[in-house]
Amino acid sequence: MKRVYNFRIKANNPKRQWLEKDYPGFLHTIFMQGIHAGVFEMQKLWPFGFRHGYSFNGGGRLDWFWDLRDLVRVRNMLLLSCKKSLSLFLHIYNRWLKDHKIAILILEKALRVKYSKLSDQQLFDLYEKVYQANIRQGASGYIADAFLASGQSDWFVELIRRETKRNDDTLVSMLTRPVIPSYNNEALRALKMIARKVGSLPKSVNNPNQFLVYLQGRPHYLVMFQRYYSRYYWVENNYFAKVLGWQYFAKQAYYFIKNRDFMVENFEMTKNKKRLILRRLHNQYLARVVRMSELATHMQDYRKMTLVRFSHFLDLIFNEMSRRTGLSIDDFRNTIEPEMYDVFVKRSYDKSKLRARAVKNFCFGVNRVYGVYEGNDLKKYVNESEFKDKPYKQRVIRGVAACPGLVVGLVRIVKDTKRAVFRNGEILVTNNTTPEFVPFMKRARAIITEQGGITTHAAIVSRELKVPCIIGIKNATKVLKNGDRVEVDARRGILRKIS
Repeated sequence: MKRVYNFRIKANNPKRQWLEKDYPGFLHTIFMQGIHAGVFEMQKLWPFGFRHGYSFNGGGRLDWFWDLRDLVRVRNMLLLSCKKSLSLFLHIYNRWLKDHKIAILILEKALRVKYSKLSDQQLFDLYEKVYQANIRQGASGYIADAFLASGQSDWFVELIRRETKRNDDTLVSMLTRPVIPSYNNEALRALKMIARKVGSLPKSVNNPNQFLVYLQGRPHYLVMFQRYYSRYYWVENNYFAKVLGWQYFAKQAYYFIKNRDFMVENFEMTKNKKRLILRRLHNQYLARVVRMSELATHMQDYRKMTLVRFSHFLDLIFNEMSRRTGLSIDDFRNTIEPEMYDVFVKRSYDKSKLRARAVKNFCFGVNRVYGVYEGNDLKKYVNESEFKDKPYKQRVIRGVAACPGLVVGLVRIVKDTKRAVFRNGEILVTNNTTPEFVPFMKRARAIITEQGGITTHAAIVSRELKVPCIIGIKNATKVLKNGDRVEVDARRGILRKIS
């Protein structure tokens, strides 16, 4: 890939057919994930892959744009290949699985490194090692984003109805259910197993803090929670690291024990039911597409898992780099990988440019070139209005039902879980959910997201939690406001403002 300067960006998407992702983060990671892995490395491995990506960033937030037409092109090519066999997608999946396993091994080795003992070159080499491992697995993993959608219909739901010639929501619900546990589901399953082993509590233990004291006198239980912590400390990370202690997980387990809540989803049963349905339908093409969607769901979920685990090490590395250079952690977060050697090893950087990026910046990857603009260059070389729709007012808005239900409640828009106050029974409205949203999702009366697709985190987790959910409602965070009273009809994908 080649860096370009003074390159005027024309969005070339007059109907604004974007899949927009808006969430907390910073330039370094969106460049790594979206542009380095999702465009350039993907093009090396899979020349038919995504050709461009764009992102406006700053103030701890990202606003990423995939061209939906590009995603649809890749998806249609994969669907066409399913007419004959699954071989092309299996080739992609198996390459991703291999790279994913290598990335996890590298991250586990990085756990044993003492960063303060490394030389500058060794610290930079470690950074490169974990960075390159992540983009290699992302190069294939981002193919799964071709299965996302935006708007009032979901391609997968429509395909099932077309191939079966049946408008059967129960059938659609079953055929779109995942058969491979998400990493959140695996973590939940492991925690409930510990809770089951603890079994019951004496009457004197009436709250989570008393449970922590209770564990101190029972070292065999304490060890189980500490082992769990060493395995899942990263589970609520996003682009920012968030290390969770064993006490956090023990408090979660307390409520499982108190409520006798030890049930977990039986994925093997779901797999067998789907197999039986597909055998009765006698449609090999549909069976292949269903299998492809299952693997794509797994690929997308575990691609995210690799990223959230990587975030932990990036935070440790940037902290050490900051200590040695006098640059802030945010300065490093607003540096991209091609600049890192000069900035850290050579100590060659423009601090004013890094500070301007922290306020606002734009990065892009297109036609084998990339660029980053900040400060005065932003308005000079890109027009933000070419990407973003103006908000519009509507009382009834539509998306795609991900988990059925009919509820009424008050809207709570959440863009950053660290700063949000979310009350039990509110309607969670966000661009897309990531692992750190799960505690909110558990307490939500319903979930509304702007991103759509049966493989999205919100779609998977809402079904696991059995919380009504509508996905793909474009501009939901702009059309709605906190405190709006709404009716969520997640049977038909309709959200109606009441007051």
